[in-house]
Amino acid sequence: MAKLDYVAPTSSFKDRGSTIAISKANELQVDAVAIDSTGNAAASISAYASKAKIPCYAFVPSTTEPEKIAQMSANGAIVAKVKGTRQDAHDIIELAYRKYGWYYCGFMVSPYAIEGTKTIAYEICEQMRWAPPDWIIFPVGTGSGIVGCAKGLQELHRMGWVDKIPKLVCIQAEGCAPIYSGFKTGAKDIVPVRSPRTMAEGIAVGAPPKGGLVLEAIRRTGGVAETVNENQILECARTLAAREGLYVEISAAPSVAGAIKLVESGVIEKGDTVVCELTGTGLKSSREYSRIIRNPIEIEPTLESLAIALKR
Repeated sequence: MAKLDYVAPTSSFKDRGSTIAISKANELQVDAVAIDSTGNAAASISAYASKAKIPCYAFVPSTTEPEKIAQMSANGAIVAKVKGTRQDAHDIIELAYRKYGWYYCGFMVSPYAIEGTKTIAYEICEQMRWAPPDWIIFPVGTGSGIVGCAKGLQELHRMGWVDKIPKLVCIQAEGCAPIYSGFKTGAKDIVPVRSPRTMAEGIAVGAPPKGGLVLEAIRRTGGVAETVNENQILECARTLAAREGLYVEISAAPSVAGAIKLVESGVIEKGDTVVCELTGTGLKSSREYSRIIRNPIEIEPTLESLAIALKR
């Protein structure tokens, strides 16, 4: 099963955390908010900041998809494209918000974002009539989604609303897998990846501060961490669209690609119930989809032209 978490105002799951973070900023009557992001978090924070009439500064890597930059700019944010990696964007915004006094809303450290993303667990369990699945699988960058879900599951179990906690799974790209590496080595903390290499920009986070919390959540629930390569990510994105009509962001596809890999390896067994988190829309990944889609046929407005084109 798939959790379509891109059915949200800004078309990504980040809206869950943004609404809480900006509500807190509004309560504190801050002068401006700041966010560093690969795109979705900044687009989301800028939308809610716009509604709250709070100026927003967004710092993103220069490689960020243009659709995401257009979205945050349309929301009124002042956008800075930083030459370098996601970590470089984080490093410069840390200097900037301390100098200018902006309220920092980064999902990598914000405690309020987790209070929003924990509703993933509430919704999944409610939608499954309080019989939670065996596995919930996330594509993981900062870790805000999976850590929030873990918190929500704990709360539901403690209240007696569910009788079990699903196993949580962290899927990362082979070219940026600090949490996976920590899981495999048995570490409590992660070793940063200095130069992430993946087209799945939403999860290209080489030094996630919540990495230790992700490891804790995986181990506490009996879950696992796994990686998928670039071909598996692209093929899964193409298949989801062609077979299921689910046009997802390239960074969302690793959850399903990872599920397939875990089934093939026998980790997920026949009969297990699985929910894959789909975190963003494919409308934010046009550049990457151009690699795998067929170009449209070009015709004159006549049936004869159409017939000729179809025979090619």
